[in-house]
Amino acid sequence: MRAKGLEAAIRVGGAVVVTAAAVLAAVVESFLVPYYIAGIAIPVAGAIAFVANWRLAALAVYWTGGRWSVLLTSIAWFAVVLAGSMPTDAGSLVITSGFNGYMLLLAGTAGIAVALWRYFRPTPNAKRRSVDGLRAAAQATPTATKESRP
Repeated sequence: MRAKGLEAAIRVGGAVVVTAAAVLAAVVESFLVPYYIAGIAIPVAGAIAFVANWRLAALAVYWTGGRWSVLLTSIAWFAVVLAGSMPTDAGSLVITSGFNGYMLLLAGTAGIAVALWRYFRPTPNAKRRSVDGLRAAAQATPTATKESRP
C-alpha cells in the first residue's frame, strides 16, 4: 500500500514540477523576445521555446507515466504566452508583434505540436502488427527441399 502511495506522490509531484518549469520557461522566453544584436532581431526566444516545449513534454510523460501530462505543459505555456501578448491598462506589452514575437509563438507552438504528435499519433493495432511480423518471419526463413537436407 505504501508503494502505491509513494508512486502516486511522485507522479503528482512530477506533474507539478514540470508544469512550473513550463511556466518559468514561458516567462523567460517572453522576456527574451526583444533580443537584438547590432540592430538585427535574433529569435533566441523561439529556439528556446521549441526545444523547451518538446523536451518538457517528454519529461512530463517520463515523470507522470501518462501521455496526457503533455497537455499540462502545453496549457501552462500557452496561458503565460497569451497573457504576455495582451497589453496592460497602461499599454505595456511583453511579447511585441514583430519578428521575434511571431517566432516565439510559431516555434513554441511547433514544439508543442511535435510533442503532441509524438505521444498521440495513431499506431497500428497489435493484431495487424503480429500478422505482418509472422509473414515477414515466414518469408525470411530459407526453405530447404527434402533433397537438400542431410
